[in-house]
Amino acid sequence: MDIKPVLRRFGSWVRAILTFLFALLVLGVMLWAYIDGFQIATSPFNIISFGFYGVLLTLHVLIQSFFAFVEHRRMNARRNPCSYTKTIGFTISAYQEDPAYLRECLQSVRALQYPSELLRIVMVVDGNSEDDRYMMEMFREVFADQDPGCYIWQNNYHSWKPPVQEGGAAEADGVVFEDHQRLEVEELIRTKTCVCVMQKWGGKREVMYTAFKALGSSVDYIQVCDSDTKLDPLATVELCKVLESNQKYGAVGGDVMILNLKDSYISFMSSLRYWMAFNIE
Repeated sequence: MDIKPVLRRFGSWVRAILTFLFALLVLGVMLWAYIDGFQIATSPFNIISFGFYGVLLTLHVLIQSFFAFVEHRRMNARRNPCSYTKTIGFTISAYQEDPAYLRECLQSVRALQYPSELLRIVMVVDGNSEDDRYMMEMFREVFADQDPGCYIWQNNYHSWKPPVQEGGAAEADGVVFEDHQRLEVEELIRTKTCVCVMQKWGGKREVMYTAFKALGSSVDYIQVCDSDTKLDPLATVELCKVLESNQKYGAVGGDVMILNLKDSYISFMSSLRYWMAFNIE
């Protein structure tokens, strides 16, 4: 009898119980500190104070920073080359994007230093009205030499409803009705290297679902970005190198930064949040 699965399951339960007990302990101490009014340091007139919760947050950031530092050193020490053999589906999610940002995004995708024959670029626009058409036209312009495929889909994967026949059935004589436009979208994405699809509004998840569903297993990896993202020329290569370095890796994220860092206080605070998210957390 193989006891490894049993030990693994037992270890998972032990970790879960210890984590729960530790959370209860922290919550209890925080409640005590709040009720008792415990403060480690405070300013005159109690405008600013530093209490137990502040200690927890500080320790949390310090511990995360330490492990992030170790991980960054480990990643920087890697010298694994890219095989340049993996096919990559590059998906762009677009919704009423600023034309200047969209053009920068598309031009940065064009400048990626990865073999073009291994890239499948798919931009899905969340909206199919005349007001959204400028995004498709810009895509067609930027990728004009790639013979781009463009399609306006009147539905999306979850909005289409099959016609109901007499008696309330959604099929006739055993034939199940399908959205022919969906089939055309899937065929276009699987046969063209550059495709732009405008579809019925459904939100960002619906846009990403379309790209993922249509690409299916036709590519090795899928890379995603928004339509206001300006990519580093080596972005795809670096992400691919990490995935190739270990078969157990299922996903990898890039280092996302704010372009308009100095425009306002809000953009500066946003840049700090992004830095924390992609470098420490």
